[in-house]
Amino acid sequence: MMNAQITIKRGFSLFLLVFLISSGNLQAQSGWTVDDCMRYAVEQNYRIRNSRLDTRIAGEDLTAAYGDSLPSVSTTGALGKRLGRSVDPKTNLYTSSSFLESTVGLNVSLPVFDGFTRVNRLQFRKLNRQLSGLTEKIEENRIAFEVMDAFFRLRFDEKMYRLAVEQRKLSERYHGQMLEYVELGMRSPSDLQEVKARLQSDVYQETVKANSCRFSLLALKELLNMRNADTLAILPDKENELPALPAPDSNELYAASETSLPEFRAMELRERASRKSLAIASGAFSPSVKAEFSLYSGYYDTERNESGGIVPIKEQLKNNMNKYIGVSVSLPLFSGFSRLTGVRKERFRLRQIQNENEQQRIGLYKEIDDACLSLRASIEEHRQALEQLRSSSITLRESEEKWEEGMISVFELMEKRNLYIMAKAELSRTRLQYELKKKLVEFYRTGSFVTSESTRK
Repeated sequence: MMNAQITIKRGFSLFLLVFLISSGNLQAQSGWTVDDCMRYAVEQNYRIRNSRLDTRIAGEDLTAAYGDSLPSVSTTGALGKRLGRSVDPKTNLYTSSSFLESTVGLNVSLPVFDGFTRVNRLQFRKLNRQLSGLTEKIEENRIAFEVMDAFFRLRFDEKMYRLAVEQRKLSERYHGQMLEYVELGMRSPSDLQEVKARLQSDVYQETVKANSCRFSLLALKELLNMRNADTLAILPDKENELPALPAPDSNELYAASETSLPEFRAMELRERASRKSLAIASGAFSPSVKAEFSLYSGYYDTERNESGGIVPIKEQLKNNMNKYIGVSVSLPLFSGFSRLTGVRKERFRLRQIQNENEQQRIGLYKEIDDACLSLRASIEEHRQALEQLRSSSITLRESEEKWEEGMISVFELMEKRNLYIMAKAELSRTRLQYELKKKLVEFYRTGSFVTSESTRK
């Protein structure tokens, strides 16, 4: 009965493994790299698409700011009938007679001076458009990091699943050998029961690891905007030793990140944009000057010619034409402290942005320090884990030989097996930790997680 249960659970685990392996299609038989996944996510993510639309909206705001320096042109027209007492436009005298009146006009207004408000607003829009583009890049990096983290989590879970399969196979081999030893009277039934219990636990852990792989795959698909039915297979990493890399220098990475990271550029632009907002608010205290031009004419059915007929429209429009050219000056005197409080608020916002920038700058420097330290630590940890695995492998082989000769108990054998599996798991962890930290250090150096070219075939 025990063997039947083990067979059923093992079959379920193998089914899940086949599901995971068969998730690769013809396009991805070679597998997706982490760069492929990050690039695909950036192309498909809806938040990034909206961020790009925000950049285009900022571009339209900039175009509108350019238009503020252009003249304003408008036309007017009116048609109506005057009733009751009114002024006769022909005689400029009051009349009680009703008459038809029609007017047309053209107005042109050109801003001349407004305390440099238009200039500052234009510069503000330019900065805002640049900032929107940097925000788009920051969002791309954030999505790419989430995908990278999910990718390495899936790769780690797959490694843990393969280790669980290896552990279960070892237990099956020990169980088969123990059956023979018990039949020959070389081992006690209690030893056989211990091996059965360990085998059952290993089958259960294999199922758990298989489910973890499945959930990690679904999480990665979600970040890639893939449906559950879509196929995806990732490339396994290489199990070779890590290359001998020079330890990254934090100061050198500081200097590189200040020119490459969009966060540093965004901090500068936010402060400059805030200063322009302050200048715009201060412009409310300055006088405004406008050049104005207007052209008006009208038609009235009271205008008669010598024969008593109404003067034609074309002739009336020509005769009644009047023009105006002038300059208007507006000087604000009092507006209930709204201008003063507006300037004060912009000064406070500028201080807030400066404080936030300084806090973000300190945080970024700390992240760079942590990345450099973690990369150095992961290299050393991987080297030690590799040595530990070599030692555990030798110890396990020797323990298996001693167990077969009856020199050690099954408990000691299982302990050595567990140490061997733990050593392999630690090696996988340190390897993936190194890959992740190396990506982070390269990000701080270049300012982007996503490379320009794909390696996926």
